[in-house]
Amino acid sequence: MKESQIKAVHQRDLRRLLKSLGVLDAVRSKAKFCFFCRCTIDEERIAAVFPYREEVCFCCGNPECCSALIDFGQEEDNG
Repeated sequence: MKESQIKAVHQRDLRRLLKSLGVLDAVRSKAKFCFFCRCTIDEERIAAVFPYREEVCFCCGNPECCSALIDFGQEEDNG
């Protein structure tokens, strides 16, 4: 999770990724939220998983949130 490369995960492998990151149960119990709009995250709503300050964070599929994630990544690279 600390690499600055973008990696894609097929939907069928998402549960395995979430489990390996230790967040599957939290996502299933709807205890995780979009980093940007704070909507509840579930397996169907995840557009991106990314690290921030040692935490596993999520971005929903809302176009504004996806755009904010791109901007956020550029700020992190420059800051």
